[in-house]
Amino acid sequence: MRKLIAHLPSVALLLFTAGLWSGLESGCTSKTEDAYNMANDTTLSLVVREWSKRINKYPDDPEYYIERSKELVDDKNHALALNDVDKAIDLNGDQPSYYELKGDIQMALNETFNASETYELAAQKFPKDASTHLNLGRFHYIVRAFDESEKALKKAIELDATRPDAFFLIGLVSKERGDTTEAISAFERAYLIDNEHIDAMIQLGQLYSEQGDSTGLEWYSKAIAVDEYNDEAYYGKGYLLQHLGLFERAIQNYQDCIDVNARHYLAYFNTGYILFSGKNWDRALEHFRIAVKFAPDFVKGHYMLGLTNEGKSNFEQARVHYNKCLQLDPDYDLAKLGLERLENNS
Repeated sequence: MRKLIAHLPSVALLLFTAGLWSGLESGCTSKTEDAYNMANDTTLSLVVREWSKRINKYPDDPEYYIERSKELVDDKNHALALNDVDKAIDLNGDQPSYYELKGDIQMALNETFNASETYELAAQKFPKDASTHLNLGRFHYIVRAFDESEKALKKAIELDATRPDAFFLIGLVSKERGDTTEAISAFERAYLIDNEHIDAMIQLGQLYSEQGDSTGLEWYSKAIAVDEYNDEAYYGKGYLLQHLGLFERAIQNYQDCIDVNARHYLAYFNTGYILFSGKNWDRALEHFRIAVKFAPDFVKGHYMLGLTNEGKSNFEQARVHYNKCLQLDPDYDLAKLGLERLENNS
């Protein structure tokens, strides 16, 4: 699923912004001095400074604060962004989107309790607005309160049944509960509303793949048709083809995945596993090495390097990788068995 929450700002930035705003509060006498200071603060982006100039000229326009807040979010200045959205709400508290932005910023600041209050307040204040209930449902899904999430999402659908993301999120909730049938139904409904909903297609591919159902291939192909640069669609399709025993096609899809994302270590690993199974050990080793290069703590990658080297009678290299497995996971029994075999053959 696409990321819903922005990165957290650094501690240094939070300290800086806290000091900046406390200084403004103690020293300001006019409504526009905070905007004036931000307009001339060269540590802020040019776009932020331009919005600050407009705020300086029109300090009672809430939309200017919202636009500056969005730019500050993009710049990871979440503490400053929160001050702006609060100012906008003070000027005009009748815009549901303002509360959505505030809640999202609070989540980015890891203020989960405050974000919960904001989303709940919006749902109470705007009971007929589908977006507020959708945002509340999304929040509850993120914090894994699935019953509350489903309740809010169903309310959003009751108000507006054309929202694909509401069905998509219900699909995620159903998937978390292990209700595959309901999850598939919800994801398919999201797709029917928006036939370019990549995330719904990939989820459907995954669910059918888990059942060993070739229908998953159709959903991955649909996703690729919409976005030919979606590495997860190629990987998922390759994974299902591999489990269906269609190894050449699987390798081709893994290669397509790598062409899009050269660091997709699982695509290298699975290709290596297919090559290993065909006793193409040299090429398998190449793929396993790349897999652990991009994921140094990938235990299975080191195990397969050990097993492949053992198959090639490179016993010292096999021992190195089996030992690496046990450094990463002392309970990895397959590596212990590998070391026992090496001892018995020495």
